[in-house]
Amino acid sequence: MTGSILGVVTSDAQGAAPSAPSTQIDVWTLDFKPGPLRLYVDPIDGRHYHYFTYQVINRTSEDRMFAPRAELFTDKGEILKSGDGVPTEVSRRLKGLLAQPLMENENQIIGDLRQGKENARDGIVIWKATDLDSNEMTIFVTGLSNAFERVKHPLTQEDVVLRKTLRLDYVTPGNLADSVHAAAQPSRPEETDRGNQFHAKISNGIWIWR
Repeated sequence: MTGSILGVVTSDAQGAAPSAPSTQIDVWTLDFKPGPLRLYVDPIDGRHYHYFTYQVINRTSEDRMFAPRAELFTDKGEILKSGDGVPTEVSRRLKGLLAQPLMENENQIIGDLRQGKENARDGIVIWKATDLDSNEMTIFVTGLSNAFERVKHPLTQEDVVLRKTLRLDYVTPGNLADSVHAAAQPSRPEETDRGNQFHAKISNGIWIWR
């Protein structure tokens, strides 16, 4: 028995890119092509899971350590960490359904990312879906850049480190469990300043400090 892919969520984000850090040098950002946010129903346990696929390419001047982190926020106030409550067997069955044997989950993909398009890597992130009634969801992805900024906490005045983070906002086409068709995928990040690879924005997504 095979699994079924039900809901698809499309991205629609707006906002400004973060300004470059004033003191940091050798700032780099990886090329990241995000896919749609989808819903999967596992044929064995009958539970729902959100999943998100992507491709990452290292076009910087040297090999980079790649250790991404993705969190999913819902309009119901939930904060979902990737992999929490997701059995290994579910991840294996979903990758089999997608028929992409080289696709790696959030643990497998950690490691050196070599330079060049020929060394691109495909990843998948999975979250346990606890609420199918959300109309808006946001994914925050870190680990795509070494850029950071130190700011003062407005209340404590202590130093806080903010990191360059990709934000992707998704709008659901009604109840996720009832939706069966895909919609447009967000395009890859487009750098507006290739010199330091920092001022970046994407169609349907934005870079922020977080």
